[in-house]
Amino acid sequence: MLDLYLLLQATILSIVSALIYIVIGILPGTDETATMAPIALALLFAGVDPLLVLAWFISAIVAFKITDAIPVALAGIPGGVMAVPQVPDAMMAKEYGYADTLLRKGNSAAFIATIITLIFTLIVAWLLLPLGSWLNTEDKIFGVGVRRWFWILFVGVVILALTSRNKALALMTIPVFALLIQGLRGVYGRPVTVSLFLGVTVGPIIYEIFYALNKDLRRGIVRKGFKEVRLARVGRISVNPLKNLSREELVHTSIWSLITSVLATVMSPVGLTILIGDLLRESKKNRLEGAILAYTTREGIKLGTYIGGTLIPLIVIGAPTGPMSAGPAYPFFQKIDLIGKEPFKYILEKYSYLDISLILIYSALISLAITYPLIVKYSREITLYVFRKISADSLYGLFIAIALILAYYDAGLPGIFGMILVALISGALARQGVSLGVLFMTIVGAPTIVSLLKLL
Repeated sequence: MLDLYLLLQATILSIVSALIYIVIGILPGTDETATMAPIALALLFAGVDPLLVLAWFISAIVAFKITDAIPVALAGIPGGVMAVPQVPDAMMAKEYGYADTLLRKGNSAAFIATIITLIFTLIVAWLLLPLGSWLNTEDKIFGVGVRRWFWILFVGVVILALTSRNKALALMTIPVFALLIQGLRGVYGRPVTVSLFLGVTVGPIIYEIFYALNKDLRRGIVRKGFKEVRLARVGRISVNPLKNLSREELVHTSIWSLITSVLATVMSPVGLTILIGDLLRESKKNRLEGAILAYTTREGIKLGTYIGGTLIPLIVIGAPTGPMSAGPAYPFFQKIDLIGKEPFKYILEKYSYLDISLILIYSALISLAITYPLIVKYSREITLYVFRKISADSLYGLFIAIALILAYYDAGLPGIFGMILVALISGALARQGVSLGVLFMTIVGAPTIVSLLKLL
């Protein structure tokens, strides 16, 4: 069983994580990968027990995904990237004066989805555990060794490419980017991953910085000054989540959060959130009712996809097979020299499945216990404080600094330049409509993709 010292550490880390990601979640435009992966990787390199880092990560998911919808409901401004699909529904509700209704229902859906999805995912992962060895079996295809899980990853990256805004470019990017990655690894002389992964993570930020340094291009940037934020008034929100949801909203939130938690093993969380939310909205003749139902259900789907998309690849497959596991959760699949193996292997070998489940549920409950009451009582005050007092630019500067340090640790000075190269290409591709998830998954599958290309 878990000892008290480990529980104490998990408690402290979960509390700190929840408080940090409440702030990050509210900040406009924060990217989940750029704000979650570097910190998780830094903790692992610092020698923190991987199970405790996973507890930190689960707490971060809960706090981040609950709070990133607050500025959407109050001001129509998305916090994290996953909150972007909720903007049209939020604006519709705000127009009719239902901002408090939206907050109430969204918070309640997130609360319920967190609990049922985490328990459901842990049960599903346990039932699928016997498939793990089969999925990791290597087959020979014309002399090329291919792990069976690669085909899951390949299906996932193709689906993700087809759901990108620029489908043709996204599909073409897969083999081209794989060649770039293997070329850099050839230059390094070893299978480097961290600096390449971090290059994609900070790609959009690095690209915007270099874009702004160009005098001619800078003329096209419109300077608007400080954004005036008008928040809708919010009435009293009941603490009991079951009282805030209709039976229909509760059913849809429960069903779709569970289904998408499994689908996120290979599919895009953003894509699933958009697809199902839009279908539910269009199912209603009344536009306002459709918007509220879609918004509420999307809140549950966000939590479901992030939890399931992390834990099923980690526990069952042992490889990042989807955008979530190949993005924000990728540090758990990266070999850490300090422990001599990948963190997910360390966790599964050192701890019993019951211990892992208990610590993850415990960390999620701590995050909920902090985040949910704070949002219920002080959502308006917290949002105004974060918007006025905390600079998103300073946080992004911190994340870039962490990425540079980790890239140097990974491959020295060439690692930094390689990371910048990957960042610039990733940022440019993202601007042209290619999902970053395509690039993350291509990094993971690059050795096999290039080997298979040689057969053509």
